[in-house]
Amino acid sequence: MKFTQPIVRMLSNARARQIVGFAGALVLFSIAQPAVAQSGTAIQTGLGTIRDWMTTVASVVGVIAVMAVGYAKLTGRMDWGKAVTVLIGIGIIFSAATIVGWMGGSA
Repeated sequence: MKFTQPIVRMLSNARARQIVGFAGALVLFSIAQPAVAQSGTAIQTGLGTIRDWMTTVASVVGVIAVMAVGYAKLTGRMDWGKAVTVLIGIGIIFSAATIVGWMGGSA
């Protein structure tokens, strides 16, 4: 019976990593900006609306990811290194457009 406790804790940690990973992937997909023509077409307007909606969803997912990190820290299932890594990742995701602008010289 003594060996089951580390196994249960490992499964809990794996589940926490799955949740945080899923939230991060959802944020990455929702932040992507489509490349469309410069004219104000109906397609561009529709894609802009979808992008705005996905940005709203990404904000909610980011809040949930921060809450998951906080809960994992509270229960002792995550060390400071992983917590900081997740928070830095969220920051990079939400500043992706600015980072790409710096790389392309259009910031």
